[in-house]
Amino acid sequence: MIDKLKSKNTITDEFKYVAKLLSRATLSFLKINLIGQVSIAVLCIITIVVIVSQTFNNGGGPVHTNGEAAIVVLFLARPISFGLTVLSILGAPFLLFTLGNKYVMFRTINRLISDKGEQLLFPIIDRILNKIKTNQPQLMQSGVDKTKLQLKVLQEIRDSKENKWFKKIIAYGFKKVELDEIDFKDENVSFTEIVKNKIIDKLKDISEPSRLFFYLILGWQALILFLTVLKVI
Repeated sequence: MIDKLKSKNTITDEFKYVAKLLSRATLSFLKINLIGQVSIAVLCIITIVVIVSQTFNNGGGPVHTNGEAAIVVLFLARPISFGLTVLSILGAPFLLFTLGNKYVMFRTINRLISDKGEQLLFPIIDRILNKIKTNQPQLMQSGVDKTKLQLKVLQEIRDSKENKWFKKIIAYGFKKVELDEIDFKDENVSFTEIVKNKIIDKLKDISEPSRLFFYLILGWQALILFLTVLKVI
């Protein structure tokens, strides 16, 4: 009875931790993207307004021209500032989303490995690799087709019923593993254990990520605005 109660409490604690970890990851992703995307939009709009006011400072201007003509006029008048602003509008949101997603993933991996890697993540790796060893033992034997093994492990990770965040983390770690470094001819070693340890080592190598990319993207757009106001570009 006591053992069952302890087991139930352990499961409850782990569930709470996972919920807390994933909620933090989701909140961090939303904060980076909402604040970043809105900031990029505001800075780009202000820059374009400044370019328009400086280009048509004598009145009239784009009001009396169609959209395509106004764009051509602005580009001819301020090719560098207007061109960089347009490129920022097209590229900065995508870049922020991509780097933000990678930042959140690395931060989640780092925190998970540090806090409860042995309790939550490592058993999942064991289950996936042991399932492959049971169903297709030839993949963990000497002379194995390493490309086939890699595809099978990735497929097993995707098809497993584990938490989708954890599956992404494990798949990321496994893709970093060089299977050519493993000697599958040695019959005295456990290949599942070697693969597992290599996945863990790759995940542990991920250091606490930096938000520098966030400030660089916004700083770049702010610099374009500043130089535009001063008519440097």
